[in-house]
Amino acid sequence: MWRTIATFSALWWVLIAAPALIATRLLDHAGATSAKGWVLGVWLGGYVAQFVVFLAISRRSPRPALLGWVIASTVPWAADWTTPLSVWWLALWSTVVLGYAAWLVVAVSRVDQLRSAGVSATGVVLEVIRPTFNVVVNKDASRRVLRLRIESSDGATPYEARVAATFTLGELPEADDRVSVRIDPARPQLVELIDDEPIVRAAPQRDDLPPELAERLQTLKTMRDRGDLTDTEFATARQRLLESPAE
Repeated sequence: MWRTIATFSALWWVLIAAPALIATRLLDHAGATSAKGWVLGVWLGGYVAQFVVFLAISRRSPRPALLGWVIASTVPWAADWTTPLSVWWLALWSTVVLGYAAWLVVAVSRVDQLRSAGVSATGVVLEVIRPTFNVVVNKDASRRVLRLRIESSDGATPYEARVAATFTLGELPEADDRVSVRIDPARPQLVELIDDEPIVRAAPQRDDLPPELAERLQTLKTMRDRGDLTDTEFATARQRLLESPAE
């Protein structure tokens, strides 16, 4: 996978640098007034093209690409406007793009290694961490960081690690739940959730509750996952809901 990311990253840089250089040549030879339409066309075409390529990178990358989105949104315009002033500006923006691309390729190569040589283990959820900015990937999913206690099947001493993953709204893990993970023996902190493995729940689930109560619980979970409820508010509301049949 890392080779694909590296190839797309090289193309991404070309589509940022080339329009800046082409527009600079147009301005040098034709002047700002006569070349204005061509320059804007080159800039806009390059911006759209590099954005499409970065979209392909982000979709293929198993690592989050938030910083990359910031770069793809701002650096092309910065390169376009500053390169006519000095080619050293383009060198600066190229360093930013290529530096990020190199970091991403290394990160993806480690994930490749994890998936090929990693071993299975169990992660006990100690804490579900909501990002500073609640990240809702789409209307049905959100991103969270899990703080886990990793328990290996070989009896090794458990240890703590963190893993970021995307979950369906209303189906986020909770404290004391157990998830299946893959770990890299050479880098124990490199952890990945195993796709399609069910979460072993510690708290009462919908199948264990009356239909009306289960539906209300699911609504609370979805509200929490979207950020409408804090974790404390959700815990309080869930406790009241689960205790209500006994009252």
